[in-house]
Amino acid sequence: MAIRSILYILFFSWSTSLFSQQLEWGSPQKVKQKSFYNQVLGESNGAVFLLRSKDSDFKQELVIERYKSNLSLEISIQLPLSVNGSVERVLLFPEQILVFISARNTATNKIDLLVQSMDLNFKIQGNPQVLCSIPQESFLEKRHIQVKPNAARSLFGIMYLSQNNKRESVLHLFAFDLRFQQKFGKQFGLGEEERSTVISAYDLSNTGESFLLIDFPKKEGGRNNDERKYFLYGYYPISDQMMEYDLEGTDSIRIEDLGMTLNNVSKTVAVSGLWSPLDKKATRGYFYRRISFQSGQVEFSNQQALNDAFFSSLSTAKLDRFDPDLNDFYIRKLISRSDGGLMLIAEKYVQTRQTYTYYVNNFPQTSTRVIYSFDEVIVLSIDPAGSLQFHSVVKKNQSSVGDGGYYSSFIAIPTLDQVHILFNTEGDEETDIGLQSISYRGQSENRILIKKSNTNASIIPGEYKLVSANSAIVCAIRDKRFTLMRISF
Repeated sequence: MAIRSILYILFFSWSTSLFSQQLEWGSPQKVKQKSFYNQVLGESNGAVFLLRSKDSDFKQELVIERYKSNLSLEISIQLPLSVNGSVERVLLFPEQILVFISARNTATNKIDLLVQSMDLNFKIQGNPQVLCSIPQESFLEKRHIQVKPNAARSLFGIMYLSQNNKRESVLHLFAFDLRFQQKFGKQFGLGEEERSTVISAYDLSNTGESFLLIDFPKKEGGRNNDERKYFLYGYYPISDQMMEYDLEGTDSIRIEDLGMTLNNVSKTVAVSGLWSPLDKKATRGYFYRRISFQSGQVEFSNQQALNDAFFSSLSTAKLDRFDPDLNDFYIRKLISRSDGGLMLIAEKYVQTRQTYTYYVNNFPQTSTRVIYSFDEVIVLSIDPAGSLQFHSVVKKNQSSVGDGGYYSSFIAIPTLDQVHILFNTEGDEETDIGLQSISYRGQSENRILIKKSNTNASIIPGEYKLVSANSAIVCAIRDKRFTLMRISF
């Protein structure tokens, strides 16, 4: 299931032209090796902070960098650690950087999760503190310990799974303030096998509520099958209650993909996704559920089928030839609307394996290659009553071989009155960079933001971060060198 980033957008009036942006480029750096992954930590005190790693898990041999406001590199060092262990997360706060490390404690035979504080000059402050401990026999090395800050950056939450002696999942939830004072620490037995438990989203509200999307195999006739059953779990610390919400319920739908978003203004959590009917695996509709933080009750629940006019707008849909669906679409973003609705953004993604023949010393050899195709993007704007207000389609066709789609997919940047979709027009290092802006009323404009005939540049869609209400820092390649790009609207 696709990893999802949850954003927030307010809706106000919009200007005549949707395009009004400013680009700033940083000083280029020589690309030492193409396998470097980058994680933008954010911006604080006029500086931008970046984490770099040789593997996509960001656990070992990390480099941390600080850039000036003009995006020129100022400091680049190995991430300083006072404890030998595995880095679980690095978070930037206004006056400090927190490094979360899991390490084996030989004295207690437990796995400790510690937090190490650094100032913005990368100097370690004080001694690392133990936040929680996991018995070694129940620790799951294949599972990540999730660390999540709330939107206000006043709390951070910790979530992980362990297993009991029956190999069933046990969910652990914690919340701490920035002085590392524990707000709560809870554990809950889920009653399902650990290996079949999937947590696809976890978030923490500004008032401390924790929400998770969890799915398990459906059980029919006492046996598990390949289909999944989807739930929202919400822990409410004021009442000390864990609530379970069956997202399919008694409705005759099968959830194909889903995501969630928190609205800290209206104090609600919304879950939305794509569904197919039970009698046919053809994704042709969306659902919407909204739950109140304060009451813990479902405020609204709705699902609707998309009509033929929607499917006819897709470039792959030919109504006169076959019955189109959204089976190959995956949710990438959910953006909360200030009125209680949301915008759902999904992308068509197909991965194929191709066999080919080549010759070595006139002897035929057979090998395979993986082709990654990232095609059009759909934007569904759903009002507070769950009805489709409008939809928009971003036409793109990206294809690459053997790179995991490193230059493919897109970046979604929400501002006060619109959402901007930024992407390489081709899934390659040499490409135009396209931009499509969509207003809250459904007006859409698209153009080429950067032409490859003028500037040899490409963005890395998986490596960016929103740093304000109208700007983002994006990792990019320019003239075959790594650089940062700031785009502001």
